Amino acid sequence: MAYAASEPSAKGTLSVVLITHNAAEQLTRALEAVSWADEILVVDSGSTDGTTELARRLGAKVFLKTDWQGFGHQKNFALSRASGDWILSLDADEVVDPLLAAEIQRVTRSSQGPEGMAGYAVKRVNYFCGVRLRFGLWRPVHLPRLFQKGRGRVSDDVVHERVIIDGRVARLKGALHHYTSESITDRIRKNDEYSNIIARMRFQAGRGVSLWQLLLIVPAVLVRDLVLRLGMLDGKTGIIVAALGAFYDFSKYAKIWELQRRAAAGETLVMGEPTTPPAARREKKAPTGSVGRSRPGPVG
Repeated sequence: MAYAASEPSAKGTLSVVLITHNAAEQLTRALEAVSWADEILVVDSGSTDGTTELARRLGAKVFLKTDWQGFGHQKNFALSRASGDWILSLDADEVVDPLLAAEIQRVTRSSQGPEGMAGYAVKRVNYFCGVRLRFGLWRPVHLPRLFQKGRGRVSDDVVHERVIIDGRVARLKGALHHYTSESITDRIRKNDEYSNIIARMRFQAGRGVSLWQLLLIVPAVLVRDLVLRLGMLDGKTGIIVAALGAFYDFSKYAKIWELQRRAAAGETLVMGEPTTPPAARREKKAPTGSVGRSRPGPVG
């Protein structure tokens, strides 16, 4: 995307912000890819695997915030500590590739940016068990992540939070590589904990579940992700991802049904939220190698 040439009125500064919990196995790659930033902030919720010590060795400013209230709340706290003119919001399992790094540095050279843009969306590419996904639910999508300080925030959602930018948003070249799950066990554990949270929230809001929802949600998700979104073109990996996604959606409805039955039986339900992020620790290290490449071998 081309922009009108203009001379920066003042040099802009960039803060990169991340939240962590037992993320030592992913953190080095994520922080080294943005080591050129003016400031890197890590807000940790009580890691026990050396995450905070590693972050400091890699040059990050570390803040502890152990009263976990959800991803959105934790990320907004991190944003409040940033001092840069621009803020890049990352997750510990995301890696900025060289082209995206160059683009970010280009548009943040001034405090206002080209054409007064409030922020930018970046293309996030997802990997499952080391395989890059090109279709389906986890196909590459553009997400807002870079914004001028004071013109962006994170939604208050406990899970599945998103960045909201107030003003004009453009897209940047390059990619943000997201190593979302390194094993099926990791994905199942994360889905189970996320579905627990969402089911409780919907139950507390008075949401019910119908027979038709339980009956149709799995085939509907499979058709959407494998056929309409072409997930079958990702081969066996695409089928596995779609099936796990369908069961995740089914689990949310099934757990609402379970809560309704327990409440109807007079049980006292404990509805408190977790005190640490769900599924924060993975089983093994993310695959090594060049950014933007999947592990050697057939995708299918």
